[in-house]
Amino acid sequence: MWELVFGLITDPEELRADLERMIELERDGLCRDPSRETRAWLEKLAEVDRERRGYQRLAAKGRMAENELDEALAELDETRKTAERELSALRGHQERLGELERDKDAILDSYAGMAPDALESLTPEERHRVYRMLRIRAVAHVDGTLEVSGALAGAVGISNLGTAPS
Repeated sequence: MWELVFGLITDPEELRADLERMIELERDGLCRDPSRETRAWLEKLAEVDRERRGYQRLAAKGRMAENELDEALAELDETRKTAERELSALRGHQERLGELERDKDAILDSYAGMAPDALESLTPEERHRVYRMLRIRAVAHVDGTLEVSGALAGAVGISNLGTAPS
């Protein structure tokens, strides 16, 4: 695994291109305009609050039965949960994109410029940090196979199944 990553890191131009592809893959998962979509979901939450108050006023004035109020409020609660899930997903996506950008800069600044000898002397913990920053995960199976996955693993053509080193 380290040999694959070492080869990637020692070619800064290829590394930059692969990191950009990884970030683009994450960007593709975002909606067209995250700010506009966030505003729309926040407006939906405000609308739910207004409708809730309206239903409660109708019920307080006796113009709506209690069972009707319960049903209407249950529907609004479902709409609120959906809006909150969507907002959370948008925030998570944007946070991951920000992390990828920061990690790209850190990798290019810290590791891509290192001499090959210095890279070879990285401790296992430092190598693991590089794997995390590159979003590469590897699992060595009992049968000797190595499963490699992650956004950059696909971007650089690392196969998902290979033979683990002996």
